[in-house]
Amino acid sequence: MNFRYTIGRNLPRKSTWGMLAVGAILLYLIVPPLFFLFRTSFLSGDTLFGTPTLGLENYRTVLQSASTWKLLLNSLTFALGSSIVGLTIGGVLAWIVERTNTPFRKLVYVAVFLHFATPGILRVIGWILLIGPKSGYINVLLRNWFDIQATTGPLNIFSMPGMIMIEGLMWGSLVFLLMSAPLRSMDPALEEAAAMSGAGVLKTIWKVTLPMALPSILSVLLLAFVRCLEAFEVPALIGVPAGVHVFTTKIWFEIKRDIFPNYGIASAYSVFALLLVGFGLYLYSRATRASYKFYTITGKGYRPKVTDLGKWRYVTMILIFILPLFDLLPLLMLAWSSFLPFHMAPSWEALSKFTLQNYENSLASFRTLSSVKNSLIVSSVGATAATLLAMVVAWIAVRTKLRGRWFLDSLASFPLVFPGVVLGVALLKTYLTLPIPVYNTLWILIIGYIVRYLPYAMRYCHPGLLQISNELEESAFICGASWATTFRKILVPLMLPALFGAWIWIFLVSFRELSLSIMLSGPTTPVVAVSIFELWENGQVSEVGAFGVMLSVMLMALSVIFHKFIKTRGVERSEQKGE
Repeated sequence: MNFRYTIGRNLPRKSTWGMLAVGAILLYLIVPPLFFLFRTSFLSGDTLFGTPTLGLENYRTVLQSASTWKLLLNSLTFALGSSIVGLTIGGVLAWIVERTNTPFRKLVYVAVFLHFATPGILRVIGWILLIGPKSGYINVLLRNWFDIQATTGPLNIFSMPGMIMIEGLMWGSLVFLLMSAPLRSMDPALEEAAAMSGAGVLKTIWKVTLPMALPSILSVLLLAFVRCLEAFEVPALIGVPAGVHVFTTKIWFEIKRDIFPNYGIASAYSVFALLLVGFGLYLYSRATRASYKFYTITGKGYRPKVTDLGKWRYVTMILIFILPLFDLLPLLMLAWSSFLPFHMAPSWEALSKFTLQNYENSLASFRTLSSVKNSLIVSSVGATAATLLAMVVAWIAVRTKLRGRWFLDSLASFPLVFPGVVLGVALLKTYLTLPIPVYNTLWILIIGYIVRYLPYAMRYCHPGLLQISNELEESAFICGASWATTFRKILVPLMLPALFGAWIWIFLVSFRELSLSIMLSGPTTPVVAVSIFELWENGQVSEVGAFGVMLSVMLMALSVIFHKFIKTRGVERSEQKGE
């Protein structure tokens, strides 16, 4: 197979073998888990110690079960409802920040930063402490204010509406970031024309702004829908106690909650979940493919302008403070609980019981410290390997004329269809079958993080490489530099901002990952998200609060350091090399 550079120059034979090695690594990471997942779904009986039977028994059992259709309905209802709530909150905030003259609107970015520095499981636990039917602080206040004699309610977070509300709130920040860019770059000429024609603010939004933003709205809605289908924290902590199961929690129960894991049934459910997510991603790709029909930025240029809301800007200012408060309240509740010997609603009596014992216990706990160390290791190694692999694959796709390079690009993006729990099942079966000793070690977690976040690293590296002209690489080849030297001396320094962005994002997300980690971590390989989950299940609420506060502070500090490093070192080095 002939690897050719874009100018037609043949690459050295060693470089050709290097490209083939990258393809082999991708095949090893992605194909065996998919193969063993499908293979196990056709095996019934004892798949661990006995002789399983090959057939359609698992699918027959799943399809004939009434609970399966209930799972499907619950999954679709939860995903659609959560994505609509998240789109509404994030879209409204994005419009206020980017298209209006609302005071203090930039404070939303602070709330978004806080959101991404906090593991999702901590926010869910914080909401349970706030709206728990018995001792949730908001419910206690409502019962006292309105003299309600019942011992529970009036709000019930352990329900489908409660699940939708919490998941939607958790998605609001990401939707805000996704919607901010298109709203910021939208040509205001049509809105100005509507205003000059006598249209009010609301009519202009309905008739002009929303239609222009329609492709972005649809694509973000579909993306949120797909990702809510694979959500685990909210379904596990809120849905399971409420008796509301979705595909992810059902798969988890089949593997982790039974004495003997039923890999056959779990794999069959995983295949259905994988197909459902894959169909959602197909719809998303179709929606974004047609975005050219809605272009509003052309070669004519435009003048950015915000909408003057007049007196209404004070109403939107209240929203600026209220909506981000939803992210802050759960964390404040966790911080409150962290200073108490046991969970109590805020009161003067509880204030007198403040103690630092929970923090001392967390710092002295071997399992807590071990989980932090393990998370740092697997997140760092996984982020580094995924970023470097994505850069090489992106280079093949962009810089070469290799036949079939589209296949490598597609293969690197394929793990998008894997929900975390499903990928966990696939990797478990893979390394329980193959004679590779990574089961119940940190290596299986590292492999899982590489596979899961490789597509996201591609989204950073691919456009980052497109922005760099190939002239410097051509000059290096003409001067006799090898592909490896050119890659190391020229491409990597020029792409440092994109590479650091990918690395930091993967590191932070994998550090707080629960759905994949809970399937792959073992008794000797705890990670922080799983440790928090176990503490919560054991009823150690105050310990969860202390551990969560320290973890959030650490992640926020790391985020600030990484952000400063990108701005000062990454950009500077890339500019120096570009000169």
